[in-house]
Amino acid sequence: MAKVLCVLYDDPVTGYPPAYARDDLPKLERYPDGQTLPTPSAVDFTPGHLLGSVSGELGLRKFLESQGHELVVTSDKEGADSEFDRHLADAEIVISQPFWPAYLTAERIAKAPNLKMAVTAGIGSDHVDLDAAIANGVTVAEVTFCNSISVAEHVVMMIVSLVRNYIPAHQIVLDGGWNIADASRARTTSRACTSARWPRAASAWRCCAGSSRSTCTCTTPTGTGCRPRWRRSWA
Repeated sequence: MAKVLCVLYDDPVTGYPPAYARDDLPKLERYPDGQTLPTPSAVDFTPGHLLGSVSGELGLRKFLESQGHELVVTSDKEGADSEFDRHLADAEIVISQPFWPAYLTAERIAKAPNLKMAVTAGIGSDHVDLDAAIANGVTVAEVTFCNSISVAEHVVMMIVSLVRNYIPAHQIVLDGGWNIADASRARTTSRACTSARWPRAASAWRCCAGSSRSTCTCTTPTGTGCRPRWRRSWA
C-alpha cells in the first residue's frame, strides 16, 4: 500500500458552483504531435467539474482506495508544522499544483525516505529540487501539454486587454465616470503588436495561431521561435 500526499488549493469561499459553463468536454484522442492521450478503463468523476481544490481531490480517492492505497489531501503546506510536512515523512507520492506548489526542497526530500515520485498536476517542476530528487531516486513528473491551450488563450486575453486599455477603462466606469478620452488615449490595436513572449514553446505557437497579423514572431527563453507568417488556426 502506498501513501499518496496531495496538496491542493482551498475550496471556493462561496462553495462549489451549482452549475458549470458546459456539461461536457470535447473528445480528444491525441496530442498535436500524434501521441495518444491516456485511456483509463473507467472515470469516476464528471469531466469538466472542479477537481483541483481540496474537496475535489483530483478525482483520485475512489480509485486509489479501491487499490488499497492511502490518500491524504490538504491545502496546508507552509512551515515545519504544516499538514504537508507532518505527512511527508512516510509519503511515497506527492502531488501538487503549479499555482499551489508543495515545495520539495533538499531538506524536505531528506526527511522523506519513502518518497518515490513528485507529480505536478499540471506542468512545471521548479518547485522541486531536481538535484536532490535525482540523488534520492525520486521521479519528477508532470502532465505535459495539459494547459497549453489555456495558457495561450490567457496570453491572448492579456494582450487584447492591454492594447485596448480595458482595465483602466473599466475602472473609470466603476468609479462612476464615462471619460471616453481618458479611456481611449492609451488604446491601440493588436495589429500594432510585433511579438509575443512566453516560456513554453507550445503555448507560444498557439498565441501565434490566433494572431491577426501576417507575421507573428514569438520568442522563448530557450530561443525557440514560432514559424513566421502563420495565419491559420491550430488544428
